[in-house]
Amino acid sequence: IDDATWEHHLRAGDYSEWFRHQIRDKELARETAEAEKDEMLSAQESRKHVLDAVRRRYTAPATAPEE
Repeated sequence: IDDATWEHHLRAGDYSEWFRHQIRDKELARETAEAEKDEMLSAQESRKHVLDAVRRRYTAPATAPEE
């Protein structure tokens, strides 16, 4: 989405609310809320913050652990 739309929803707290109530992930919501409250972050920086949080929580390791 374009920067203006991203920032509109970011500043409204929509992303953290969605993670909290639809995804039911309070920790991801908390991390996302940090980006929502940090007005010094650019659209690109806040996207990276949120995307990194999602990836940390929902990306499986590239290789299976050795048994």
